[in-house]
Amino acid sequence: MSLRILMVIHTEWSPNLGGPRAQIELGEELAARGDHVEKFSYEDAFPPVPPARSGSALRVRDFVRSNRSFAARARDHVRAHGQRFDVIDANQTDLPFPKRDLGFSGLLVARSVGLIPAYEDFERWAARRWPEPPSARRLVYRALTWPGHRRRLRDVERSFRHADLINVSNRDDLKAVAEGMGFGDKVVMFPFSLPEARRETFRTARAGVAERLAARVVAFIGAWNSRKGSRDWPAIVRRVRERVPDARFLFLGTGHDRDYVLSGFRPEDRAALEVVPRYESRDLPRLLAGATVGAFPGYLEGFGFSVLEKLAAGLPTVTYDAPGPRDTMSLLENPAMVPIGDTDAFAGRVAGLLLLPPDRYAELAEDSLRAAARLSWREIAAATREAYLRRLEEIRG
Repeated sequence: MSLRILMVIHTEWSPNLGGPRAQIELGEELAARGDHVEKFSYEDAFPPVPPARSGSALRVRDFVRSNRSFAARARDHVRAHGQRFDVIDANQTDLPFPKRDLGFSGLLVARSVGLIPAYEDFERWAARRWPEPPSARRLVYRALTWPGHRRRLRDVERSFRHADLINVSNRDDLKAVAEGMGFGDKVVMFPFSLPEARRETFRTARAGVAERLAARVVAFIGAWNSRKGSRDWPAIVRRVRERVPDARFLFLGTGHDRDYVLSGFRPEDRAALEVVPRYESRDLPRLLAGATVGAFPGYLEGFGFSVLEKLAAGLPTVTYDAPGPRDTMSLLENPAMVPIGDTDAFAGRVAGLLLLPPDRYAELAEDSLRAAARLSWREIAAATREAYLRRLEEIRG
């Protein structure tokens, strides 16, 4: 039987954002298999989206507004249209209501693309590790966002409790939700992938081995924040350049301009850094084409498309042994992971990759391509669909 599926997420429905990409690309694969897929996202709840608010992040007032209002508007949409669907696949916090309140009798799935309680734990840990002096601006920001953070934590638990199934994207989150939060076998885990056409674009766009090794470029993809390693990069850059003085660094999708990103680096290192605050998703293969090495010193991810995209570009990549990246890096025959926060070890692995002989570099590049190809949206969609259909039949039975 074909399934009628509604995808729900509180962000814009854009492949330029990491959050909705899983639902967008999974939905496209399910539709190709004959299922009917619709979505309800930020721009549906709050039309139209002002141009000044589009991009990689919402403003603080939009953050507060969306967390306060999106779930209520999503509930109204489900009450009006939910009877048309067999499955509602909603991001955590977006439908924290019992099904009787929604007027929905099909399969309700709560999806995590990054486990919010784990992210909140990290922010508290980061505040202790990297304390900042108090300021009026920071105090105002905390006052504005604190109610939203508390509400999100509450709504995560409610979303999971009322859902028929909880879909997470890495093994650490599977254990945290199944065992730590006590939801047991209600939790399933499915990774993400790249569409075959996009993976092929990465592969064919890359420069030759000699050109890449000569470039000495280390590529990072991600928002510029402590969870993704912004605090560690100055030490990493300093130590890599001590071993490889002509190394250069490319920071993609930071969400902040060059001056903001470079403010934490030594003046003598700044000329070696290039910052691209935003880019179109379709341009990423070109941006990575001449890079030598991928690097992601992130502490915590849901899945982390950025690591997978570096591998798909044939970049030997270094990460911390952290939730999210460790699942993706485990696909490699020779994963380059170091303990979380060990900037010396991280820089050492990056420098070592930059100085590899061409034949060894080519072997690791091929290993990266093979690892990226091991994840297939076709297989993930089939397994997800089977899990949804099995649980739906149990509910209807």
